[in-house]
Amino acid sequence: MNEAIKITDMTYFYRGYDDSGLPVITKGVENVSLDIFQGEFVALVGHNGSGKSTLAKLLNALLLPRSGKIEVFGMDTSDKKNLFEIRKSVGMVFQNPDNQMVASIVKEDVAFGPENIGIPQKEIVTRVNDALQAVGMAEYADRSPHKLSGGQKQRIAIAGALAIQPKVLVLDESTAMLDPSGRREVIEIAKKLNKEKNMTIILITHFMEEVLYSDRVIVLNDGEIAMTGSPKDIFKREDELNKIGLRVPRAVELARKLNAAGFEIDPDITDEKVLGDKLCRLL
Repeated sequence: MNEAIKITDMTYFYRGYDDSGLPVITKGVENVSLDIFQGEFVALVGHNGSGKSTLAKLLNALLLPRSGKIEVFGMDTSDKKNLFEIRKSVGMVFQNPDNQMVASIVKEDVAFGPENIGIPQKEIVTRVNDALQAVGMAEYADRSPHKLSGGQKQRIAIAGALAIQPKVLVLDESTAMLDPSGRREVIEIAKKLNKEKNMTIILITHFMEEVLYSDRVIVLNDGEIAMTGSPKDIFKREDELNKIGLRVPRAVELARKLNAAGFEIDPDITDEKVLGDKLCRLL
């Protein structure tokens, strides 16, 4: 597999001042080395303050490493001449969809990104239509985005990122402010883009249920990589996850408790539907 993003011994810290005016340095991420491959679906998890969002902003040069290196398709993010291509290659969708709305009509909002990178008008129309189709929002093209539900707004935000035609899509806590239905909508779109368009997806979340759909999970703790592996491999390390403030999905926890209580339940079940079917058969 070809590398989409290569991170080598990368550190980032924030400079600031305390209440007395003295300089303060706060760690964001430290000594991170990581390869993310084209077409991979990666979930990045960690407790609040673990460095997830800092790492997200570093991936498309919204922040630049204090030391070490990040390369996006071979382009060093610290080299200013690469900035335009890097921003086109790595699309970002953030937590609050309202903060990402810039126009009063959905199709105009989605067109904002392509217009800013100089795409011809005729192609913009095609890109906007394709992006809205991809997220299932084509019928809302002439609506006001501010009258849509949270999940629908986040779909529009994703469409705006897709209209730039990135190779990598970073969802930075994009489901955090949504209800369960809205969260499922966003995850389904991410899965579809990954499978049908071979788009590299980097899902940053604190909802452990969402990592089930990923190829690989990376767990951050205090700015450093604590563990990495498939969802099943990571969930087997429940005690370690608990120590850093994370819990396995409820289905995983329940399956293990039922197995320990003597029920014929596979303790490695991760899918709640599979667990539900098994429980119905037992009952």
